[in-house]
Amino acid sequence: MASRVWFRALLTVGGIMGAALVMRCTIVPSEEQMLSRISPELRAEYERNKGKRRDAHEEIMKRIMEDSKSDKPIWLAAAASSERSKDGDDPRAK
Repeated sequence: MASRVWFRALLTVGGIMGAALVMRCTIVPSEEQMLSRISPELRAEYERNKGKRRDAHEEIMKRIMEDSKSDKPIWLAAAASSERSKDGDDPRAK
């Protein structure tokens, strides 16, 4: 009897998760669909700023990789790195 209850519960949870996945795939537009729907001016601005966003992301990833090489816990290493960049001692700060 208890195994039947667990089976129904797992089946229900699986059905809910499957329905959520199908809804997400059908409702959420892809990046290309979003770009095709916006005005040409906004699309041009998006394309102009894409390089800046990519560079900022790469800079963040570099900092994370450098901070992860420390022997300290990551939250302490990141805080120290943040303090260095605020004080101007960090050569990575722009």
